[in-house]
Amino acid sequence: MPKIFWRSLRSRILLLVVLTFLFLSAAAISLFTFLRNRHAETLSLTEHHLVSVASNLARNYADHRTADNSLLTIEAGPPPPPPPVAAPPPPPPRPQREGPPRPKPDLLKQITEETLQREDGIEGGFYAARADALVGYAFPTHEGPGAEKGMPERERPTIENLAREAVAANAIRTFRFEGPHDAVLFVAVPIREQSGGTRTIGPTDEVTGAAWLMERLPGIEGGQSRQLLFGSIGLGIAALMTALLAVFVTTEIRAGVNIVLERLGSMESGLPAVTQQTAGRPPLEEFDRVLQGIDSLALALQEKIENERTLEFQLRHNERLSALGQFAAGIAHELRNPLGTIRMRTQMWQRSTDSESAKRSSAVILEEIDRLDTIISRLLYFARPIQLQLQAVSLDDLCAATASTWTEKEAAKGVQIVCKATSHSVVTADRGRLLQVLDNLMENAVHSASHSTSQRGTVTISTAHENDFARIDIMDDGRGFTPAALRHAMDPFYTTKDNGTGLGLSISFEIVQAHGGELLLANNEGGGAIASLRFPLKSNDRDKLRQANEEAGQDV
Repeated sequence: MPKIFWRSLRSRILLLVVLTFLFLSAAAISLFTFLRNRHAETLSLTEHHLVSVASNLARNYADHRTADNSLLTIEAGPPPPPPPVAAPPPPPPRPQREGPPRPKPDLLKQITEETLQREDGIEGGFYAARADALVGYAFPTHEGPGAEKGMPERERPTIENLAREAVAANAIRTFRFEGPHDAVLFVAVPIREQSGGTRTIGPTDEVTGAAWLMERLPGIEGGQSRQLLFGSIGLGIAALMTALLAVFVTTEIRAGVNIVLERLGSMESGLPAVTQQTAGRPPLEEFDRVLQGIDSLALALQEKIENERTLEFQLRHNERLSALGQFAAGIAHELRNPLGTIRMRTQMWQRSTDSESAKRSSAVILEEIDRLDTIISRLLYFARPIQLQLQAVSLDDLCAATASTWTEKEAAKGVQIVCKATSHSVVTADRGRLLQVLDNLMENAVHSASHSTSQRGTVTISTAHENDFARIDIMDDGRGFTPAALRHAMDPFYTTKDNGTGLGLSISFEIVQAHGGELLLANNEGGGAIASLRFPLKSNDRDKLRQANEEAGQDV
């Protein structure tokens, strides 16, 4: 199933779309992660910058402070008026006072403005520890409408607490507030001043307050949310365009493939491909080239097929003429010889007055007439179907009968006939026809063995059983077949004998074919030739063979 799925063009494009979506999703996640990391890095860098600016503010204070404008001289303002009697007891008063401190912090405000003059978006001031008050506030880079606003009341508690911690710890303190839309950074740097006392020997450093700064930055969902939104929209549009492009390409490819398949189908049905017109919108340029190639191939194939048909017709016509000529020549040759002998003997008979000579001529004439009758009878095998009288035939008995018959024949004198029949094979066949085949094969084998180089030739008849076939082999130790004889041995009227008709093997081949068997000719490796008859065993033949083998085993 995975292999079939992967071989589909549609599935590959779908996989490409899925991978594209995954890539765009990963890109969106990476973009969001990058923005978050960038926001965190921006906050950290800004915080370090605020610490540096706050330290500069503290140093500027140390350089410009006077005895009248020191944080040590700032005192808390007057306490608030007491509450009405009927009101519940108020909470313990805080040390912080909202009234204006004394003396006036004009110099502190000026120091703050000079320090923050070139620091965009940073506001700050000082914290007086003894008065517990925020003084010297300034926001010189304020860009809002109207005049500069005062101390941010919402962030006042955070600033005061952070300044108290810096004074108490005598160390720099920072605080970061991150909201959904903006982030606020706070920094407090302690300020040390030298003071002398009557109970001390030398001057000492005292933490009299702190310099604080504050800066607002856009949050991860604030100013940078637009970038994230635009990035997400861009990725979404890219994903949508990719999907639409994939659908469009898939549709175009499928339409082109369907047109190609239709054109190929028209070629399979025998119609010329060039007569098929493309309906609707034309296919892509690549598919149009494929269609043009198919049309060219169809025309070439059609022309080639027509040429091959013409050549095949001419070849068959020539073969028929050649076969007819060979057949006619063979018949003429076979009939002319007996007719010539008959003519000669008849003329001798007419001229001779001797009765003995007339008798010899009449005998020769009758012999030649019988020969003509044999030739004509054999030719009838090729003119009408062979009628078989089927029965159960034992190949071992057939082998023994053939060996016995040929042992007594005059033509087999000087040739040893050997029968090796041990296969117990039984086939359904026409016994008489098989004896006729064996006689034809034995005639050729005995003729070849009589010309053997050994003192006495040998012809061996054997039977065997192989798989679902029964076999009879006739082997001789003669000269064997020449290559030309092996090619043409089954052809009618082909013979290597001086007085042969050339129809024996042809007729034998037809008889074996009628039995559904095979007639095979070959040369023996040790010399001589071998002719094999192979007959298929049917189910009942195999049962008889099994029974014969069992009986043979019992006899042993």
